[in-house]
Amino acid sequence: MSGKSCEEALDRLYEYIDNELPPEDVRRVAEHLENCTNCDAERRVNERIKELVAACPKEEAPNDLRARVLAVIAEARQAG
Repeated sequence: MSGKSCEEALDRLYEYIDNELPPEDVRRVAEHLENCTNCDAERRVNERIKELVAACPKEEAPNDLRARVLAVIAEARQAG
């Protein structure tokens, strides 16, 4: 596979892993991954990272921190 194919596959990798690509793009990326061990290795690493992140405990920020962050965001939106 050419470097251009690798570049395209890697650019679309997160969308591919998250099932966010149209069927034709899924087919093209899947074909590339079947034939390119480097890109397929990158896919496996990213899928594992996604699994590990999903398994992490979910914690909420304290209410006062959330309020401060939201206030900073609101200020930034008004200024920008």
